[in-house]
Amino acid sequence: MNKLIIILFVFIPSLAFTQLNNQLLQYNQSINKDSLEKTVLKLQAYGTRFAFQPNRKTIAEDLKQQLQSYGFSTKIDSFYVENFEYPYHSGIINNSWQYNVVGERIGQYARDTFFVVGAHYDAISFSPANQPCFDTTPGADDNASGVSAIMEIARLYHIHNITPTKTLRLELYAAEEVGLMGSNEAIKRSANKLTEHITGMLCLDMIANQDEFPKQPSSVALTEYDNSQDLTDFSMNTAALYSELMPYATTDYYKSSDSYSYYIWGRKAIFIHEDQFHPFYHSPQDLSSTLNYDYFAKVTQLAFSITYLATATNYYFPISLPQTPNPSHTQFSLLENPAKDKIRFTYNSPKPENPIVQLINRMGQVEKTSNLSAYKISSQEYQIPSQDLRAGVYFIRIGKQTEKIVVIK
Repeated sequence: MNKLIIILFVFIPSLAFTQLNNQLLQYNQSINKDSLEKTVLKLQAYGTRFAFQPNRKTIAEDLKQQLQSYGFSTKIDSFYVENFEYPYHSGIINNSWQYNVVGERIGQYARDTFFVVGAHYDAISFSPANQPCFDTTPGADDNASGVSAIMEIARLYHIHNITPTKTLRLELYAAEEVGLMGSNEAIKRSANKLTEHITGMLCLDMIANQDEFPKQPSSVALTEYDNSQDLTDFSMNTAALYSELMPYATTDYYKSSDSYSYYIWGRKAIFIHEDQFHPFYHSPQDLSSTLNYDYFAKVTQLAFSITYLATATNYYFPISLPQTPNPSHTQFSLLENPAKDKIRFTYNSPKPENPIVQLINRMGQVEKTSNLSAYKISSQEYQIPSQDLRAGVYFIRIGKQTEKIVVIK
């Protein structure tokens, strides 16, 4: 990717869903920085992951084995690169097999409907004099970070035994740095299978660097495509509800990573990357020790949230699901979000009860607490005064249910 520091912030679009998914809130707590670092160090330890080095199949086999250990049905898709000159105008002709790694968790109700999460695992380095140094490509941020996030997503699906409604496909691409070859091959194969429907593609590339003096809250870029507005809105809404990051939509770098391959084949895509590019981008100094693992974990949490909601719920690309009515289900729903002078919500329980209501700020401090009856204004409607609250994000907790609310002034 070409380094260009032009940042365009846009307002977050209106929230398409305000009912928080309590399971996702719990799963998000399982994102583990040590687990992320372990995979980055493993990839860095190969010394080089340049696309045409002899160790490329070994790396692919190791990645396949790791995905298999998380219960994914996994394979290697090989493709041949023939008569490819690289470096360009060097006279060096490369002929080699390349190896994409693909893992799937089959959808319970729509096995031929796919949400794809992809990242490239190859790397490239140049010296300060812009000379290639292909024997030393640690590629910690670019792009062991994206691969590690995908492995963390796979680990969470495994430890929480998550069965998606649509099929989750995880793709690790070869030869991205020499022309998006792996992702182009992946979508071409999918397009040739007329029974496959790709609902969207989430690309993760360079997600572990943060400025020394970061904005508060931390920023994350969502590169969007003109055919994918619903996926962009969905991802922005998910960031607002389930992350501590400040997302902004941009078209910068839209040709620079594997999401572009999906876009040019007519599929919807979104590309998540760090706000400011790593200072040692495409150099032998792109090492694990230079990454910000706190920021890295937050971006991974966002990637997992998008993946979970897109595959295990009907928030994005709804499909027909069997209806299982539950007459004992307690319903808690916000009537307005954001709220200004008062927080309005409905609460309906089949059991007579008067539970405790807590209003909690983002620091985990309880701002208000009372019995539900104290806020009642009608049979099922309730109001919490919010004039005395600072603008910001809060959580309303009633029993085991939690909703996220934005208070404005």
